[in-house]
Amino acid sequence: MSSVPAHARPSFEPVRNLILRAIAQGKATGVAVAVAHGGSIVWEQGFGWANREARLKATAHTPFTLASITKPFTATTLMALVAEGKLSLDDSANKYLTNSRIQGTNGNADTATVRLLGAHVSGLPTMYEGYDRGEANLALDADALISNYGRLAYSPRSCYEYSNIGFAALAVVASNLTGTDFGALMTQRVLTPLGLHDSFFNTSVARLRTGAARYDSLGNLIPYYTTSTPASGELYASAHDLARFAMFNMKNHVPGQAPFLDDHCVDELHKPVFVGPSGVATTFGWFTGHLKSGIPVIFKIGGQPGVATGLYMLPSENLACMVLTNRSDGRELCSEVCNQVLAGYLPEWQQPEETSGPPTSPFVVRPSFGGHWRGTLANDGAKMQAELNIDSSDLATLSLGDKPAARITGMQSEGVALTGVSVGLIDSPDSLRTGAKTLKIKLLPQEGKLVGRVIAVAGDPNVKNVMLPYVLTLNQIPR
Repeated sequence: MSSVPAHARPSFEPVRNLILRAIAQGKATGVAVAVAHGGSIVWEQGFGWANREARLKATAHTPFTLASITKPFTATTLMALVAEGKLSLDDSANKYLTNSRIQGTNGNADTATVRLLGAHVSGLPTMYEGYDRGEANLALDADALISNYGRLAYSPRSCYEYSNIGFAALAVVASNLTGTDFGALMTQRVLTPLGLHDSFFNTSVARLRTGAARYDSLGNLIPYYTTSTPASGELYASAHDLARFAMFNMKNHVPGQAPFLDDHCVDELHKPVFVGPSGVATTFGWFTGHLKSGIPVIFKIGGQPGVATGLYMLPSENLACMVLTNRSDGRELCSEVCNQVLAGYLPEWQQPEETSGPPTSPFVVRPSFGGHWRGTLANDGAKMQAELNIDSSDLATLSLGDKPAARITGMQSEGVALTGVSVGLIDSPDSLRTGAKTLKIKLLPQEGKLVGRVIAVAGDPNVKNVMLPYVLTLNQIPR
């Protein structure tokens, strides 16, 4: 039973003033917010500019880029196929991947299930790349992306690693089963049945002019771009539509929505898959946590250049809040707005953090890490010899190919993993093209080896950036 009466409604005026101040102070460009409670939308409003240059104001019906809030929509599209009997979430994803398959470099690829792909524990590493209009020819289709980057960095279920590649693979699974382009499939199976008329996938190019433009942290327009993994972040939706989506997830029967998933299927979307030390869990497309009283929270945030979004649902209270912004630095405003709204209903509200990973601590060398390691770094055509030396808790180096060893800085323990940062240029087409030389390392001990990934990073995350994953497998060399 809800602890918030259905008729209860706090004043939203302080939240309006918060948003208006942020816009007046140049800390926001466009903002849209919606609150759903008791099975209806109790507040929805837009503020500022959706597109300042076109003099298009933001409204509750303005489509904003959702960034990673796209992921729950992608998962719901797959769940519609489950409901139709076309697949099982606990089947190996490779069962449905025909032209390209996940490769089991550091784990058994057949145990990377559809469910694990959507819960960031399949063993696939993280990835991101944006392409402006002049680079559209550089973007790989999803099959080619999996072929180039679909290697397991870790054994499935062994650790949490946020993975856009997993959602690219889910899109291929869905398209292979239906013979339909993924954007069209999401529209057919999810957007249209739910009556989300403001929403569209990035392939609906003609509708882009109705959507919010994207701005950097200084309020400068960012030229239109697409990404390497559309199914993980390229849905556009309004605050109004996102509220309708939230009510569907809270099992409300909203007028104009077709019941294409039964309650069991909705529960499968929200069921914890991997629970982190903090108690925050990944699900098939979402994250879940609990307030101190035990009230469950289902949530997802999104962020990329020119985008910061947030959606929080408390199903037991039939309450949800969502905020959309078109600025790179909008994360703090999204949090403030959601926190003020939800604390107005539930004073105990505390926003959960979107990670199921362990906390970090200073690295302390252990026998499973110390010494000299040699192996291979691979992906995107690269197959380079790699050497790692860990001399102490604060001295380690990495060398790739015939290049000199570079020191690893900022070493931390992330649970049993070692993380750190080095520099170097990987001999692969994408790395050479982008000049990605900052190398972010994460390694786990596994069966006497060190396994994991190196993410080659370049660019400004407020405007345009790239994170390319390379899989690392190392064996210890006796001194």
